[in-house]
Amino acid sequence: RNMAVYKNRDSGTWYFQCRVNGQRTSRRCFKTKSEALKAEATLKESIICSRKVDEITEEYIQHLRIHETSSAYTIESTYRNHIGSVVGRKRIDKIKLQDIKGLQMIMLKKTYGKGRHYTNKTINLVTGTFNMIMNYAVKYGYIRSNPCANFESLKTVKTNDEIKFWTDMEFQKAIRYEDDFMWYCFLVLAYMTGMRKGEIRGLRWSDIDFDNHIISINRHISDKVMKEDRNTENEKRVIRGRKNGHAHKIAMDFHIENLLKELRKDNSFIDGWSKESYVFGIFKPIGQNSPKRHLDIIAKKAGIKQITVHGLRHSHVSYLISKGLNAYEIAERIGDTVEMVFKVYGHMFPNPQRNIVNVLNSNFAFIQERDKIKKGRQNERQHFPGSIKNPDIYGAKCYNGALNRT
Repeated sequence: RNMAVYKNRDSGTWYFQCRVNGQRTSRRCFKTKSEALKAEATLKESIICSRKVDEITEEYIQHLRIHETSSAYTIESTYRNHIGSVVGRKRIDKIKLQDIKGLQMIMLKKTYGKGRHYTNKTINLVTGTFNMIMNYAVKYGYIRSNPCANFESLKTVKTNDEIKFWTDMEFQKAIRYEDDFMWYCFLVLAYMTGMRKGEIRGLRWSDIDFDNHIISINRHISDKVMKEDRNTENEKRVIRGRKNGHAHKIAMDFHIENLLKELRKDNSFIDGWSKESYVFGIFKPIGQNSPKRHLDIIAKKAGIKQITVHGLRHSHVSYLISKGLNAYEIAERIGDTVEMVFKVYGHMFPNPQRNIVNVLNSNFAFIQERDKIKKGRQNERQHFPGSIKNPDIYGAKCYNGALNRT
């Protein structure tokens, strides 16, 4: 809504004009320009703040879609299922900390399916989404500050049981049962690089630089589509960059490189193949559920627990941790932040207190020498019974004697 401040030359007063909902309106007879500007700002703020949470959320989702982020679907779904019915019709400037707290309490009491309660993780996803919407409102000037900014999420404790992954031995045992060479390459690539399923599905041969031994992740496939895009012919979306935004490069080990070279050789004999063909699927990306189906089959044959395709990413990180790599190296490898690595995998790292104890154990030998000094004093007392007038000098002599004897 454009506004402008003007001076009335006849009366010497100031006024401003604007359009509100298609109607022209004005305010007049301000003595100074600053008064007119202040009144203009007040009206502008009242117009903006009158917008509902529903409206701001719709704008936010469209913003995400324009920037081609896969989070648009998740936020649209979360808002539609949990948030909109609670706060959707409230004015954005009337939202208080109690609103997000109330949303949390509703989720804690709410059930779904056969009377199941939502986990703390799911509830935090809902309140976190609400917080993101409010941050967007602040960023684009709908409100001055986010009243929910300091809201405390529910505590969640991650364990190895919650994050399902395969050990190195389990993966080696399972992968022997994969007879299809393309799927063998897919699963090994996921395990050896930690790439996400959508990133591997979107991989083209032009993304693989065999000369420099680099895989570039420039896009990913998303099967999550917005409500209005459902039931269309093309429900898969090729999205630039990775799930968390930026492109990423992964160094190839020679095992992966040799497998991909062999797969490229097999695919190159197919009519229509080119460097822009998909590595897995050639002319179109492989299906969303096919990788999980293959994982389940080999897990059953190997007699080990079933995991998701994302579980292979967890398996890769777990393997790197077991080999002593630190969080900074792992974050660089999988293209995440160090904070995210600690948040998801922090419980897998060795106890830092144990590392400190190991360092202390290997140093400070002078403390061990105290035992020798004490033993030397006892021996001297046996040979020279009686009082000791100067224990410091006496102790020094015993210390030197203990060193000489060693």
